[in-house]
Amino acid sequence: MLDVPALLQTTLEKLTEEQLKIFQLNLTSVQLPGFSPIPESQLENPDRQDTVDQMVKSYDPEGAVEITLRILREMNQHDLAKKLQRDHRGKKMKRITPPDGATAGTTKVHFLLLNTLEELGRRDLKKFQWCLIKGVEGFSSISKGQLEDADRLVTVDRMVQSYCDEGAVKITLVILRKMDQNNLADELKEKFPNNV
Repeated sequence: MLDVPALLQTTLEKLTEEQLKIFQLNLTSVQLPGFSPIPESQLENPDRQDTVDQMVKSYDPEGAVEITLRILREMNQHDLAKKLQRDHRGKKMKRITPPDGATAGTTKVHFLLLNTLEELGRRDLKKFQWCLIKGVEGFSSISKGQLEDADRLVTVDRMVQSYCDEGAVKITLVILRKMDQNNLADELKEKFPNNV
């Protein structure tokens, strides 16, 4: 199974030399929310491997995947972006698999919700958390203090504490549909054993 740097390397190999230069130009110049540009001096005459190394160093593996997806989409390389996202998702699904009889307060629902939230980018995660704070009809809201700077794991913990397993899945489905993340909502509904 490919690790993130190998996955990124494989993705960049599909770009022509000219497309690679455009990709690198985006890394050094375009202001993307949540990412500072990589200094040009660090990307002088880089090959694909150097580019991947700099991205992972600058943004950590998850951030490197996220910025690669954004830049590929800006370059209209949608098929390549989809393939990267699919391959990366498959890698994460294998990584976040609950052990049989998961214990210590971690249920299969935790893993299911965590896998689902892993598919959201940073901005979408913030939007999702904002919906939890604002409140959804039929559910109490979660206080802003409980979700401030919360990562995906903390967000899932807060939802399960507030709404129990089934309620956490239900509110996740409602919010995902509000956010037009219908495919993600359908996947979650399919995987959740109880009918919600």
